[in-house]
Amino acid sequence: METVEKIAANVCLIYGEGFCSNIYALFHGRNALLIDSGSGSSIPKLDEALDGRKVERVILTHGHADHTHGMNYISADGFLHNADLKIIQKLNDFLPNYRPPNNIDPLDFDSLKFGDFSLKIIHTPGHSPGGISIFEEKTKLLFSGDTQFAGGGVGRTDLYGGNEAELMKSLQILSKIKYSKLCPGHGPLE
Repeated sequence: METVEKIAANVCLIYGEGFCSNIYALFHGRNALLIDSGSGSSIPKLDEALDGRKVERVILTHGHADHTHGMNYISADGFLHNADLKIIQKLNDFLPNYRPPNNIDPLDFDSLKFGDFSLKIIHTPGHSPGGISIFEEKTKLLFSGDTQFAGGGVGRTDLYGGNEAELMKSLQILSKIKYSKLCPGHGPLE
């Protein structure tokens, strides 16, 4: 399998391997917006995909280290739902010596324009209290983080802050979205 894949016009997927989430890069001219930063192990592949573009910001789908720790290697600010930002240390207590990145700010917007992209932020708790999904209205791409995976898989709820009932409500919300591709936090597209 390729480690970097173009999935739509000006949208690239950097597949995560091992303890690393997928990273999605949206391009506008010489700028990029990332969805998730991975754990840091995919930074060389990300640099290749960016091809000299500057990362303007990073939207983080939730606070687990496999999605946020890459912020330690990215100079742009990341944005994370406040419900996860407030407890980011507890969300990652299962990792010895975990220290959260210092360039993550509260996600205080529910939509975002980036070049030709219109991103709608959807709060989808369950895997974590501050989990979000992002729907790009033009391409109909749904970036589902660890809420929903290809083939019907869902995020685990047995880690700190997980809540199965909330996850089921979030899946109901996502089931009403008419998307062209499901772009999950791990694994292949659907």
